[in-house]
Amino acid sequence: MMDFQDVAGSGGWWMLAAMGIVAIAVVASVWLLTHRPGSGPPARSTSEEILRERFARGELSSDEFDEATRRLA
Repeated sequence: MMDFQDVAGSGGWWMLAAMGIVAIAVVASVWLLTHRPGSGPPARSTSEEILRERFARGELSSDEFDEATRRLA
C-alpha cells in the first residue's frame, strides 16, 4: 500500500514546476506583446528629408531650397 506522504511530496514538486513554467510563459507572452518589432512610435522625417520631398514635388524653387538648407545647417 502507498503512503500518502510519498504521493503528496512528489506531487508538490511537479506542481511547483508546472506553476513556474506557466509563470514564465505569461511573462514571456506579455514581454513579446509589448516589445514587438514595429510597435514603437512611427519614424519622423528629418527636416532635410521634408525639404527634399517638397523640392521634388515642385513646392520649393531651387533658391528657396538652398536658402532653407543653409538655415538648417
